Amino acid sequence: MKRFLREPLFHFMTIGGLIFVFFVAVDDTDKAPADLIVITPERIDQLATGFSSVWKRMPSEEELSALIDEDVREEVYYREAVAVGLDKNDVIVRRRLRQKMEFLVDTGAYLLDPPAGELETYFAANEQTYREGPRLALEQIYLGENPTPEAARRSLSALQSDPEISPSSLGERTLLPAQLRLSPPNAIDAVFGKGFFDLVEKFPPGAWTGPVVSAYGVHLVRILESLPARTPPLEEVRDAVLRDWKAAKALEIRERDYAERRKHFVVEIRRDTQAGEDR
Repeated sequence: MKRFLREPLFHFMTIGGLIFVFFVAVDDTDKAPADLIVITPERIDQLATGFSSVWKRMPSEEELSALIDEDVREEVYYREAVAVGLDKNDVIVRRRLRQKMEFLVDTGAYLLDPPAGELETYFAANEQTYREGPRLALEQIYLGENPTPEAARRSLSALQSDPEISPSSLGERTLLPAQLRLSPPNAIDAVFGKGFFDLVEKFPPGAWTGPVVSAYGVHLVRILESLPARTPPLEEVRDAVLRDWKAAKALEIRERDYAERRKHFVVEIRRDTQAGEDR
């Protein structure tokens, strides 16, 4: 019994039941006569709040009256449409009702907290999702599209022999950034062209190295900082892991909920055999 009480599905069913009871409690559709439309103070507050969220101010009395009139008009047409069966066999209506049912199921799931140890188990099973790739911070000197090997060697030698020399005094002017802060491979490749990260990844930090060919020409590069790929500990990414766990649990519970509801129906799928043969 204790194990059952700890089951997430039991918690979901309890939460879902409370949500359902709440919706039933606030829905007075069945209590009112079919020809009576009641616009409650709560509904008027909803209309005013909706107006305020768009226009950043509360509606005037005239505007509020117009909102109420429009709400009454919508309710009249809704009831008349249902009365003549316009909600039947309508793909959009069916889809929307399905979404609302799934929303109720998901709401219960997202209110769950993982049992002790379950978040750790989920994180261990999905480590690759949270793994951080390598990152580099670098600076570069652009030597032009086709510098001579001798010119590249002279510039590199000057940098290596005189640590105080200003990199800006060497190379050619370019719109490419002189420095990049810690960046992943795709960000560095987006600046210098595909494959540039792979060319400089193994360079020793702190030393000018090159020449290196990018999509734009030739460079001398110095690695300022290098961080290898790593999997962060759970505590660093707990919020993201918890969010993903709840999403996965919501999907799991949704499927289990559907399977239970599906048992209440007998489904016959009648195919037109002749039509199938014709196609």
